[in-house]
Formats: sequence, C-alpha cells, structure tokens
Amino acid sequence: MELKTAVVTGASSGIGLAIARMLIGEGYKVYGIGRVFPENSDFFEKRISLDLRDTDILLEKVREIKRVDLLVNAAGSAYYGLAEFNTPDQIKEMCRTDLEAPMILTSALLPKLKETRGMVINIASVTSTRINTHGAAYGALKAGLRSYGRSLYEEVRKTGIRVVTVCPDLCAGTKLYRNADFAPSEEEGCYLVPEDIAECVKDIITMREGAAVTEVEVRPQFNRIEKKKG
Repeated sequence: MELKTAVVTGASSGIGLAIARMLIGEGYKVYGIGRVFPENSDFFEKRISLDLRDTDILLEKVREIKRVDLLVNAAGSAYYGLAEFNTPDQIKEMCRTDLEAPMILTSALLPKLKETRGMVINIASVTSTRINTHGAAYGALKAGLRSYGRSLYEEVRKTGIRVVTVCPDLCAGTKLYRNADFAPSEEEGCYLVPEDIAECVKDIITMREGAAVTEVEVRPQFNRIEKKKG
C-alpha cells in the first residue's frame, strides 16, 4: 500500500517542524518546505529549501510531487506594533507569506488532493477572530486565511476534500515573535508549545472519514505576556 504523502510549509522550525515530525510518526512521507533546515532533519522524504515568495520556484518544486494526501500551510511572518510604523516591506512580506503563498499552493495542489480525497490544514491564529491592536496587519491576514479556508471547504467538500483552520494562541518555541517587543510569559500554563499544535493536527487527521472538523482554537490556560528585556 502506498504511503500517504504530506506537504508542510514552515517545516524547518516551530509548529511546521513539530507537525512534520508527528506526520512521519504517523507513517506519512513528508515534503518539507522551509528556508534553513536544522541539523538532524534527514527524516523528511525531501527538504525543499526556498522562500515561499519565490512563486515560480515553489510551483516548479511541488509539480514534481506525484501524490498529495495532505497540505499543511504552517509558514508565517509577523510584525507587531502600531500600524503607522508598519513599513511597506513588512506589510508585503506578511501578505505574501501569510495569505498569498497558502492560496497559491492550495490552488496548485487541489487536483492532486481531489485524487486522494485529501485534506488542507491552514495554521492561522486566534487573532483571526479578534480585534488586534499592535498587530492589525497580521490579524487581518490571518482572518483572510480563515475566510479562505471556510469558503474553500464549502467549495470542495463534495469531492471528499476536508479543509481545516487551526487557530493557535501564544506559542513558545517559534520564531513568530522575533520582531515583537513581547513574548509569551514563561510561567507554566501561559504558553503553548509546537507539539501541542501537532497533537491537535494528529487528532484531526485521524478522525473517521466522513466526519470533519473545520475550525479549532488551541489556547494556553492563562493569558499572560512579558515585555522583552533590552
């Protein structure tokens, strides 16, 4: 029996890497898309090192993948602060990484996903359902990704494809806050870890065929952040 195949973006670190590890444990062949992969990550079927914004290269690489059962759009970019201080380059980077690339990749892989009655999982954010002061652009793009997933599911459900939006809250162990002046509190219960999201995805992909979760939030028990020092 042919192994199921997954394509995971953002697979070189954080949530994407944790999901890739989990999928391999579940018997998937994983094509990981990322920038710089860590050492000891030769468990991928193939590591595809590129910038998601290089659309032509991205599409050329995914065309080589013959079978796709699962697409996980986990890559993300975020800049925080007052909207008036978001630079054009920051906004363009977020737009292309957080929304454009997932839509382009999904569109390109839908024919293969139809053949396998596969699944698309978009890693959005709790910001997609909330007002986001100091993160207006990022929240708007994640809301766009959530909206895209909801509409896409209604469009393709008749083909057997499932589309799921996962909305994590504050998550330690990722690079998402590298451009922020805050981080999740280090107190126990105040943050998620990438493996929490991977476990959620595992529950989703192992559900009985014919049942579909379309959206889920994953949150730490407590809601506390800390100002970065320096």
